[in-house]
Amino acid sequence: MLEPRNPNTFANYPLDRAGHRRKDQAWIDAALAGGDAQVCAFRKDQPLVAEGASGLEPVWLGPAILGLADRDSPAIFLGVDQAGAPHFAVSMGSRFSLDDSPLAGLGSFEDLRGSALALSEDACAILGCAKSLLDWHRRHRFCANCGAPSAAAEGGWKRVCGACETEHFPRVDPVVIMLPVRGDRALVGRQARFPPGMYSALAGFVEPGESLEEAVAREVKEEVGLTVRRARYLHAQPWPYPSQLMVGMIAEVLADEDLVLEDEISEAIWLTKEEARAALAGGADLGDGRRVFAPPRLAIAHHLVKAWAEE
Repeated sequence: MLEPRNPNTFANYPLDRAGHRRKDQAWIDAALAGGDAQVCAFRKDQPLVAEGASGLEPVWLGPAILGLADRDSPAIFLGVDQAGAPHFAVSMGSRFSLDDSPLAGLGSFEDLRGSALALSEDACAILGCAKSLLDWHRRHRFCANCGAPSAAAEGGWKRVCGACETEHFPRVDPVVIMLPVRGDRALVGRQARFPPGMYSALAGFVEPGESLEEAVAREVKEEVGLTVRRARYLHAQPWPYPSQLMVGMIAEVLADEDLVLEDEISEAIWLTKEEARAALAGGADLGDGRRVFAPPRLAIAHHLVKAWAEE
């Protein structure tokens, strides 16, 4: 187990990814045909889940489900558990009717983001990985090099063009998400689309030819007009919407600059650690009629604010 433990939802993957098995198609086929295979089903990016003894749980099915799955979508090899049981994910296709299938009564297809906090940490990590990979296959059925159809390979962790043989791998888009700090205060901002009173960390995609630290400095300058003098890494969150890696950073900014907000940021405020802790706990009264709260613990921004407030 890695230490310190990552506090973020969709992190802490519990399965052995068993990457050495992906190129062994005979092993993959045998695993799919074996009686101990565990398969989770998705429809329109939503996993099949049901209420269990400790809350919402994935519905793990046997390999017979493959006969009902979308023929254009591969079975994704997710890894093996501690008992050695192989785990897979399949897409049932957008037109699959649960009520008219042998799966009726086993559960329901639910939005992963909306149900994540009701799922266990292990379930979130597995389903998040599965969702990202299934979504990637759905979006990348044709070769980006020549336009010909491509086919899944290596347990769903690669696609190969049938015409030019170009290999394609699942993409992960890096995003820096940072909390600007100045002395004993941290800056949080909000966009117009946020719920009233919610403020969050700043964020943006890493551009080509840019380090994480450079991306932090550029985004903070662009969004709020402040100069970053030091950026330090805290932790990261796999974010399966569709497949991003949210890289959490603390950004120390210069003390003598005023805020200059871009169009994307409608408002930004400085919080003390006491106010930040209150915002995390449900709401901070700023004394001017405003009540501020932090994003839910599903979001890495929640844990960035928490880590800084508890330093």
